[in-house]
Amino acid sequence: MELQPSYRYSSTQLKKTMLLLLTTMALSLPLLFLAIAPLTADAAAAKPIVNPKQVYTYAQMSKDLQALAARYPDLIQLGSAGLSEYGRKIWTADVGHGPAIVMLNGSHHAREWITTITLMMQIEQLARDEEKSAIVRGYQAGDLLQRVTFRFVPMVNPDGVILQQSGLTAFPASAHASLIKMNGGKSNFKRWKANAKGIDLNRQYPAGWDSIRNPGSAPYYMNYKGTQPLQAKEAIAMYDLTRASQPELSLAYHSSGEILYWNYKTKAENVYRDKLIASAYGKLTGYRLIAPQANPSGGGFTDWFITEFGRPGLTPELGRTAGETHVPLSEWSYNWSKQKNTIWFLAEEGYKLWMARQQTTSYDTDFRLTSAERSYTWPDLKSKKLGIVYPGRYKAVRQKGDWIEVQTAHGVQWISTRAVLAGPFEPLTSTTADIAAGTAAYLSPLQSSKTANAAALAEQTVTLLDKWNEWLLITAKEGVFWIREADVAAANPPL
Repeated sequence: MELQPSYRYSSTQLKKTMLLLLTTMALSLPLLFLAIAPLTADAAAAKPIVNPKQVYTYAQMSKDLQALAARYPDLIQLGSAGLSEYGRKIWTADVGHGPAIVMLNGSHHAREWITTITLMMQIEQLARDEEKSAIVRGYQAGDLLQRVTFRFVPMVNPDGVILQQSGLTAFPASAHASLIKMNGGKSNFKRWKANAKGIDLNRQYPAGWDSIRNPGSAPYYMNYKGTQPLQAKEAIAMYDLTRASQPELSLAYHSSGEILYWNYKTKAENVYRDKLIASAYGKLTGYRLIAPQANPSGGGFTDWFITEFGRPGLTPELGRTAGETHVPLSEWSYNWSKQKNTIWFLAEEGYKLWMARQQTTSYDTDFRLTSAERSYTWPDLKSKKLGIVYPGRYKAVRQKGDWIEVQTAHGVQWISTRAVLAGPFEPLTSTTADIAAGTAAYLSPLQSSKTANAAALAEQTVTLLDKWNEWLLITAKEGVFWIREADVAAANPPL
């Protein structure tokens, strides 16, 4: 089985790599080399972007997501699950670089937008912890985010949230009469839960849809399940995104009750596993676990997730019961005190679930390590640390998930595959080459996708050390780098 590199390098990872190389190998490199990974302590100390103590609108969320992605471009990637019934983007935000996907969503129900604030705070919490190299649950934050990717959908129901917060003003006049009718003749929409077509999005998923209890008979501000599953555009978007993502673990946040749903017709072989995760989450938050029911009412996102994938799905109700309106902002600090320690727990559990599905396979292709990596006794971040494996060419013994067992002078050790270039390596036809001024140089081909990660070398003759997939490893006056073979060819035209 050939190992394929799958990691993007974050700016923090590059800084750590550089510091480790400088410390352990006593490299003496000029400032040009260090400019590849500029220190960004100012970003870690900067004022937080997300302000949770405000009526949190779709416009504010959109602005904050873009600001977070601009501040942490190597960590946060924005996207869209699709469009709402009224054409609003259903934003997604990926945080992390790893193969284990943990999917979190909020505001299926319009009046539950405090869940959107919770998710936005979690996005910033992950980024700030990674930036300052925080230790979380015994791990370094960056180590977990190299193994896990959080896929956030902070506001599944943007139309409904806008209607609940602002009333009719954000909708065309032609829709006003029908919206008022669906609201029972009232022009005050503070109790609104549905999407703007009067469909309850958390009754739209194909799991027990036919047997949903107390369904409304027509579009309404709450409880109407629609005429068929996946009728609403927002539900279709979540269905498609989830099937494409194949998450290890998923949470759908709701806002009222301080309880935790975790079981929907869960298969017997998964009950013990899922209850362990739910119980640990309940211990962190103080939420009461809802006991499994013989004939539960279905149609919810996590109902479908559990039955579709056979993986853990949680539905936390975050706050104290607020009645037929949104949870007041005066409850924010109380709610966040229960949630602030959960996000890294979810990272740990998501990665464990992913690793449990990975098979250990033999591996007989040589590889090059492009940055120093800490080694472990087993493919487990909490196993015994053995030392440092430095950049160079190695043989491997086995592979499991995103770990590889490497042969070293001190015996076999497990390291991450994030800095691995899998062979074969091509023979060099020359030992030196000329390069032009301004040639882009990288610490690794794996981090070459962003121009900002490149250094510009001076015109010179360099020593060639290795060749991999159109890339050359060189020794230059400024240090050891990877450059594109095409740049050498351009500087050495045929006679």
